[in-house]
Amino acid sequence: MPVVIASWLKFDPSSIAAQFSTFILWCINLNPVREGVYIHLSTGSVEVNKGCSGLEAMTYLLGISVIMLIMFPLKRIYNIIVPIVAISLGFMVNGFRIVLLTLLVASNKMEAFKYWHEGEGSLIVGMVAIGFFLVFYFLLIRFSDVEELEDADTQKY
Repeated sequence: MPVVIASWLKFDPSSIAAQFSTFILWCINLNPVREGVYIHLSTGSVEVNKGCSGLEAMTYLLGISVIMLIMFPLKRIYNIIVPIVAISLGFMVNGFRIVLLTLLVASNKMEAFKYWHEGEGSLIVGMVAIGFFLVFYFLLIRFSDVEELEDADTQKY
């Protein structure tokens, strides 16, 4: 389903994903250079194309957020916040994956690059994003319940 949604979208977040990943690399003092969707380090470069931009992860987490809101409804205000957080988490986790891939190419570790780009490693990254989202959602449920209990206690008096 997320792939179908992603294919309909004309939006290509490759450039934004490259900017975000370049910023992370800059924060860890690796002096990256970005040219469009290319990220260059002194010993290697990667291209962030549409398939690696995180669009699939963002749409997948968006779908999960809708399912969670249906199965475990929250206050109305959270119906807006939850999908935004889901999309943001998908984008950020993928940004860190791009950083990892850039570091692997720069270190000339092509087997590890292949594992994290095409192999089981890419699935692990997706599971990490889902895990972060589920932790966020269940914490939101927990704190929503606390707020409702506090509101019920104040209404008794």
